[in-house]
Amino acid sequence: MAQLSNYQNVMVGVDGSKQAKRAVQKAIAIAKRNQSKLYIVSVLNVSKLTNLGKAQFGFGAVDPDVLDEFKLKMDRLVAGYRDQATKAGINQVEIHVTFGHSKTELAKNLPQLLGIDLIVIGATGVNVVERMMMGSTATYVVANAQADVLIVRTDLDNQPLDQL
Repeated sequence: MAQLSNYQNVMVGVDGSKQAKRAVQKAIAIAKRNQSKLYIVSVLNVSKLTNLGKAQFGFGAVDPDVLDEFKLKMDRLVAGYRDQATKAGINQVEIHVTFGHSKTELAKNLPQLLGIDLIVIGATGVNVVERMMMGSTATYVVANAQADVLIVRTDLDNQPLDQL
């Protein structure tokens, strides 16, 4: 029986959700076991942020202050996850907070750019109808990624997220 090769470059996508937090914990454990480089990434989807904030700049515009504030919040979150990974003994951790279309960035662009061989993401909380209507990021990544994908549905003790 052939032995599985170690993952060299593990990427975890985060969005501030409980599911993403669990995905980070699992990604740290995987990166430690495989002695791999860990990339913690967050893709800020500008189209979902449209018309947030006080100022209105017209149809489809986004208040730049709101964008800056949101990016700063995600920068802090991702930096905190980097600190967790470093404390856990991961020697190589990179963080990326970027703007773009989260589905394609996580499934295609970032993995290709960073040489990712495992993508770890949390299962989304959307129901079947919502998934059919809009499609979840996790579903898109599974269908379109060239790398292996791990969808996290449980905590480190393999307990379902909804029992927390």
